[in-house]
Amino acid sequence: MQITVELSATTYENLCRQAQRKGLSVAQIAEQLIEESEEQRRAAFFDRLRAEGRILPKKPLPPEYQRVYKRIDVQGTPVSECLIEERR
Repeated sequence: MQITVELSATTYENLCRQAQRKGLSVAQIAEQLIEESEEQRRAAFFDRLRAEGRILPKKPLPPEYQRVYKRIDVQGTPVSECLIEERR
């Protein structure tokens, strides 16, 4: 998918400089900056909710939950498909 974005000359020059420093294309650096911005916005949102007492602070998982579980391979129809069939 291709999208055209209009930028001021100064902003475009800044993007070009950052892209050149990191060895990326302008499109790649713009995508990276947008993703970082979204992550920061989301983190700030949850920080604000915690500060207001609307959600509890994060707690580390207990050791028994931090184990690595082995995946079990099973055969047959996936559970999601079974549920859909039962609902019909």
